[in-house]
Amino acid sequence: MRPCLLVDVLWEQFAEEACTRLESGDAVAPLWQTGARLSRAFDEADPRRAASLHCLAASAREAGDMAGAEARYREAVAAWERVPEWVAQMGVDFTARSASMHIRLEMKRTEELSRLKRSINATLAEGGLAAALGNLAELLHATGRTREAEPLYRRAREMREKSVSHREAGVAVICDNLADLLDEAGRAGEAEEQRARAREIDADPFHAGIEYFRRQRRPKMTDTRKLTAAVYLAPPCRRAGA
Repeated sequence: MRPCLLVDVLWEQFAEEACTRLESGDAVAPLWQTGARLSRAFDEADPRRAASLHCLAASAREAGDMAGAEARYREAVAAWERVPEWVAQMGVDFTARSASMHIRLEMKRTEELSRLKRSINATLAEGGLAAALGNLAELLHATGRTREAEPLYRRAREMREKSVSHREAGVAVICDNLADLLDEAGRAGEAEEQRARAREIDADPFHAGIEYFRRQRRPKMTDTRKLTAAVYLAPPCRRAGA
């Protein structure tokens, strides 16, 4: 199936519905599976391919298939690591307040502004990689591999803070998960630092992922919109049973 606007729209709708249901605790696996099938139409480095692999991993984790989930998470991490290739080629859209301003931008500063936009989008893409790393860390944590999990939690937290916001809800999730690991290791003081950070974010969040995505959408299906959807509709997940 060749990529087309219909596939773009359908993938986004399935991913958005799954994210909405995830927040309310409803079943999401069929929606994620359908989205993953649709994502096969996209370029291999497309961030929506990476997001779909991430969601399939979360689905396997929820079903108790830990080995399958780990394999999928590692595939998702590898796919997110390819996204900079896609960002380097993505279409860049400019927002000008007037037609004359748009013409001046095109004539004088197009290349400079394009580089800036792509740099910003490359940083945003790190938020998707951070979510996949954080969820892989949670799975390793759940299977007793805490020495592998802790550095992944910390890397995921730092990347998500840098790429999205230090007050973003996903950062709080990663902090809480890391706090659980530190508590279990008898490191109560360090755990309390992470929980305090999470509660600080909860009290004054920058945004909640899906709500922010909905507010940011534009009428056109731009490459920036595709990337934003991939990052915000495949978020960090709180520890199972937490």
